[in-house]
Amino acid sequence: MISAHLIARPAVVVIDPGHGGWDRGGMPGQRLPEKAYTLDIATRLARVLQNDGRVKVVLTRRDDSFVPLMSRVYLANEYAGRNAVFVSIHCNAGLRANAFGVESYYNNSHGYRLAALIHPRVIQALGSIDRRIRHRGYLVLRRNRLPAVLVECGFLTNPTEAARLSDSGTRDRVARAIAAGILAY
Repeated sequence: MISAHLIARPAVVVIDPGHGGWDRGGMPGQRLPEKAYTLDIATRLARVLQNDGRVKVVLTRRDDSFVPLMSRVYLANEYAGRNAVFVSIHCNAGLRANAFGVESYYNNSHGYRLAALIHPRVIQALGSIDRRIRHRGYLVLRRNRLPAVLVECGFLTNPTEAARLSDSGTRDRVARAIAAGILAY
């Protein structure tokens, strides 16, 4: 018998736009600040989920402000036991300008299941390649009591992916892809 908890759609989605405020994200000297792209994708994702009307959306930040990692985790953990999930949005950076693709990270089996639903959809939306779903002990994943994933939505240091991510239509497709994965969880 399958538990209803395993097939219930998330009631709450905590969306974490990576970085913010003084923390630009990315690498020193990187031209495009990651924090602006993560906030835009997260805001679009929140709008898609709110328009769906079936989930409550919580953002860890709504503007260009710095929020400490543990504050993000504390906020997410307030929803533990309430059929909630946590999705942290990032854009990647690499020393090699030709590095590209989508990566997703998880820390436990529930996070893996969520990542497996989101990851291929983001690859398709971005028109990129699969850099795999990986287990990592990032603080926002490790200390989170919710099924939690961190999605790297392409490389801002790659001219082709940066151009794609600079297009609002692409960011909208990425947000819709993440939403579809969440709603399939």
